[in-house]
Amino acid sequence: MPVFESDGVIQVPMSGAHFEFVDGFKSDIDWDGLRPEKGYGEPPVRTVVDFIARNVSSLPLKTYRRVGMDARERVRDGNLAELVSSPNSGPLAPMRFWYSLVADGLLADRMLAIVEVKAEQRTLRRIPPSQWEIISDSSDQITGVRIFKADGRWRDLTLGNNPMILDVGYAYSGANGVAQAKTLKKVLKEYQESVEYRASVNKNTARAPFVVERDKPWPDKESRERFSRGMSAFVSGGGSAGSGMLLEDGMKIEALSVFKPIDVGDLDARDRVKIDVANAYGIPAEIMGLREGNFSNLEAYRQMLFGTYLRPYITAFEQAVDHGLRSLAGDGEYVEFDLDAQLRGNPEAQFAAMNTATGRPFMTTNEIRSRMNLPPVPGGDELVTPLNVAVGGQTSPQDGITAGRGGGQLAGLEEVTNVQEDV
Repeated sequence: MPVFESDGVIQVPMSGAHFEFVDGFKSDIDWDGLRPEKGYGEPPVRTVVDFIARNVSSLPLKTYRRVGMDARERVRDGNLAELVSSPNSGPLAPMRFWYSLVADGLLADRMLAIVEVKAEQRTLRRIPPSQWEIISDSSDQITGVRIFKADGRWRDLTLGNNPMILDVGYAYSGANGVAQAKTLKKVLKEYQESVEYRASVNKNTARAPFVVERDKPWPDKESRERFSRGMSAFVSGGGSAGSGMLLEDGMKIEALSVFKPIDVGDLDARDRVKIDVANAYGIPAEIMGLREGNFSNLEAYRQMLFGTYLRPYITAFEQAVDHGLRSLAGDGEYVEFDLDAQLRGNPEAQFAAMNTATGRPFMTTNEIRSRMNLPPVPGGDELVTPLNVAVGGQTSPQDGITAGRGGGQLAGLEEVTNVQEDV
């Protein structure tokens, strides 16, 4: 049975009448949504994809280790931590590298980065979606990946034997996922035609919405040419562009009711198409500023963005990294995006909430000093609990927070400040 791969190459000799077309986004039959003129290059897709990928990749990706049942600690050394902190050996910063992988998943519904070892250093190499495909069995279960080389050959990697970051979305038929640009094909085509039509109107319509009328014939040809030369000075690029125009005797200006580009009525269609694309990716238009939102403050906006709408993308990426690089992880190690900087409120509100939850101070002097980029002090690793904040010693954990009275956590900040001044 001949099988046509997604790049159009016949893999086995023709030996029968039955043909199977492997599902893949890069096939001309399935429409390549990554071509600049047909997908990612279109402003609606680029705007939405860039918004999601930029926000997800801007989060620090850190490595942690589980300690006991409930505790965990930050891991800075080891194979997994070193690879995540410095994923590629090229000039790209880690954020740009993660951005590329997230964008691959958003556009092609799949992403791949393989682990390479050079000079005893592990790095990740991103494989563009157009250069690899899924290897699957008869039930579309993924068994490996096939990476195509520039010389026409390929390299097969089996799952389980080769650490990699692999993520593939859903496809009704096949195991390659379905590019989002494919599902938006008609919307983007309509958008492209609308843009081309508007550009044609802008190029071919009359530039000046008026004509100059003359109630008597020109006395001679030289007079007419002289007036034409004067008119040329008032067009764009002329020496008198934008200034007033002096008419000769018997002349008057009549406005023209011409077809203006704004009369096309679809200038706002660009935002409407962006809204359709945003909805396809599960991002409300209000979050992206395409429609007026009703967020009460910036904190509410961050909670909705990172706590609700970007959470599926964040979780999928974390699980892909953990699952694909588990052979490099130590006992109990895993990776996680640091959402604390994005979701936490102002320091006063954050400390008040934590103080309420614990019922007592929750940070040591040296922990606070480390946040302020100050060196530790002797005795600063002990959790100081003032007498009036002892367990059961006050009616409310919030007593004494305001105005720095009562030995609450914020009151303890004054002690830290004094220590800083002494140092």
